[in-house]
Amino acid sequence: MIEVIFGAFSIIALLLFCLAPPAYAVAITCFVGWLLLPVGNFPAGSAEAVFPYWITGAAVPSDMLLTKMWWPPVVALLGALVTDRKTLAQFRPGWMDVPMGLWCLWPLVQSAVVESPDPKPWIATLYLAAAWGTPWLLGRAYFAGFEGGRRLMISLAAGLVVIVPIALIEGILGPRVYGWFYQPHPFRFDGLERYIGFRPLAFFENGNQYGIWVAATALAGLWLSRPTSQKGNRVWRILVAVLAAIVAFASQSVGAILLLCVGLALSWSLGHHVLRRALLIGLVLILTAGAIYLSGVTPLRSFAENTAVGRQVVDIVRLSGRGSFTWRIARDQAALNLVDQHLILGSGRWDWWRENGQRPWGLGLLLIGQFGIFGFVLAFSPLLMTIMCTFSRKQVQCWRQRSNPPLAAIVVMATADALLNSFFFYPAILAAGALATREDKGELSRLNDVHA
Repeated sequence: MIEVIFGAFSIIALLLFCLAPPAYAVAITCFVGWLLLPVGNFPAGSAEAVFPYWITGAAVPSDMLLTKMWWPPVVALLGALVTDRKTLAQFRPGWMDVPMGLWCLWPLVQSAVVESPDPKPWIATLYLAAAWGTPWLLGRAYFAGFEGGRRLMISLAAGLVVIVPIALIEGILGPRVYGWFYQPHPFRFDGLERYIGFRPLAFFENGNQYGIWVAATALAGLWLSRPTSQKGNRVWRILVAVLAAIVAFASQSVGAILLLCVGLALSWSLGHHVLRRALLIGLVLILTAGAIYLSGVTPLRSFAENTAVGRQVVDIVRLSGRGSFTWRIARDQAALNLVDQHLILGSGRWDWWRENGQRPWGLGLLLIGQFGIFGFVLAFSPLLMTIMCTFSRKQVQCWRQRSNPPLAAIVVMATADALLNSFFFYPAILAAGALATREDKGELSRLNDVHA
């Protein structure tokens, strides 16, 4: 059934490329596919399980290879190759593309030193090239600069057409819509009860992914509602922003709401030199803390269990109703002993955590266990490099005139979310690719004049 749905989607998308401008066809194909397609072929027995911990998510190759993360961008690339080869032919690889290329090829390099990799290295390479490399290329080709970034933000905000009705239904009835169209979702029971009603799931991999998606949608809606010199019905733009914010807060996903606040702060501050420098320092400190956390140098589990301060922190978190935060940290900490066995180059196996009976919940540790520190650095360096470059540019575009601040904020939000969740926010790769493409100097000059 899943194969038939994916095939039908491909046919419809390719027909769209014959009717619409390629840039819009790429955006529609990617976002409609990501929003509406089934997640993929779940392993047998997953839908009946109360908590199918063995599903690692679509960000990395596993036993679940047919997924919605890579299918829409690959179909979009095929459509562009058929109808818009001119634009793709203008693409010129640069130094920013090197980490992404190495990340896609890493399983082949890793296969020379690991035993019995699973999936096979060539399969894992094709998967990474489709899931990470293809949206990166599409972001570089179609979403760079002011117009491209605006197109990306509009596409993200347009997802409200799908999200709002599902949020209303599932907020009251619980996560059911996926089962109405496809099959019972394996994660329909995971964290469904909220402070009020239920957390929606829609067609996403997990409720946590729903949270980060609607948070990014809210950021896009708020950006689109900003005062500009462009003509248009601002009432509708404000309505979109308010609706997006309501949906984000109604998700009751505390982590995603906090990331939305961070994204708004980043978007606003990137137009201010002093704040930008301060945030750059803060970002470096956060990355350092994340590296320490992933390395296991700080014995968080021992601190939480064996010290009075640690036990008090855990109790406060539990009383707040956010016990899942400490649970995720505990899952990650329990996996560190297995990670250390293949720390540098990785095990090459998607289920390297099987010996523990449960997997870590964060994408960071999943990547390190499968692909090692080298793979982890290659996967996240394209995202982090675009963030750092945006922070450090001398001609940083302000909130009112440019798309770069909210795009950079989306990449930051997705990267931070991936430390505690294995379900990645796909559009962040498009956004990172867009940021990696340098703007036209004439366009920069025009926008700087407008701002002045």
